[in-house]
Amino acid sequence: MKTQLNKVYLLLFYAIFPTIASIVYWIEEPYSYLGSIDIIHKIGSIFGIFSFVWMCFNVIIMAKHKVIETNFKLDWLLHFHTWMAAIALILGSLHYPLVRIGVEFENIQIRSGTFGWASLVIVMALALIFMSNSLVRANIIKKLRASAFKRRYRYNINKILHNVPIVGLALILFHTILSNTSATSLFMVGIYSFFFSIAFVGWIFHKLIRRFRAIKDPYVYRKSSWDDVSKDGVSEKSRKWALKLLKQTPSLYPCLQCGICTSECPVSKVTMGNYNPRRNVLAILLLYKDLLLKGDDLVIWGCTDCHTCDEVCPQNIELTGLFAFLKNQSIAQGKGPDYIFEQVKTVFNHAKAIPSQPAIERRRQELGLPPVSEPNVSEIQTLLKNLGILDKNELRT
Repeated sequence: MKTQLNKVYLLLFYAIFPTIASIVYWIEEPYSYLGSIDIIHKIGSIFGIFSFVWMCFNVIIMAKHKVIETNFKLDWLLHFHTWMAAIALILGSLHYPLVRIGVEFENIQIRSGTFGWASLVIVMALALIFMSNSLVRANIIKKLRASAFKRRYRYNINKILHNVPIVGLALILFHTILSNTSATSLFMVGIYSFFFSIAFVGWIFHKLIRRFRAIKDPYVYRKSSWDDVSKDGVSEKSRKWALKLLKQTPSLYPCLQCGICTSECPVSKVTMGNYNPRRNVLAILLLYKDLLLKGDDLVIWGCTDCHTCDEVCPQNIELTGLFAFLKNQSIAQGKGPDYIFEQVKTVFNHAKAIPSQPAIERRRQELGLPPVSEPNVSEIQTLLKNLGILDKNELRT
């Protein structure tokens, strides 16, 4: 109930402030100066107000303040943040043609506003490519992600996503100052400056204050996946391992570490959190290869391939496929748990995961079921030998 109430408060917050600013703007210019197209011009300006205010608020959400994130579910907050940004960009796109009807602007006015809007569009495009999985199945997206990681971009995509919006908003503020030069319009400049100041404080918090508080409260310094896998000081061997893994599962990039996969995982519930998919993903992003592949029964082998995490992940990360890849790597190094190798032995010797037993055959006869046909053991053994699985099995004997 509290979470639902917080959502209502946030929606009201997004609705009330730009509405108040729009009313002030409407009252500020009560007389028509463009004749019949005055209303169209004002509607376009109001679209611009809503667009600017919502983008400022989105920068605050982007700062990942603990007060905000602990009062909302991260998956809902992610979708809300995304949709509000998209709507703000649409309103900004409508603002431009409407306010130009019957009015001539200076080139610098047009360029500052256009560049500001374009920078926000670029941020949205980069977010779709690198921080969302809606396009991940496209081969070009997979190649872009792998290439960006391989080239070790120091000023990486995640930093661009956090820094360019404030630059775009600054350009739009400059555009507004140039567009409102009359004595009465200065009040609107003050309103725009107020909202930009709020966004700027949020940006400063994200860039500086969160780092100072990291030791006392690690939550506020919950680094993004892109920062972690692109950091300097990582060995080339670990980097190549991570690159191979990220190529295998390109949907891993946008992980928010929200923990929904763990909260919904049936194995995590049964083991009281000892099996933790979120922690496994974090270990991958931090390049803790040895921790994942050491052969512990639960670290990666707790996954039962139920695909629950795939269904609930707000970023649509293909976690089940990722864990299967890790299991294969663990086996390839001869580090899987003992029961897995025992299962391989059973399949190799009997061509079955569960060998035939007199009790099973007797029960089948009682139920009127036909006898189970015996598999070709030599064929299965040849197959396992050719796959190299037997060699890995022999490492444990």
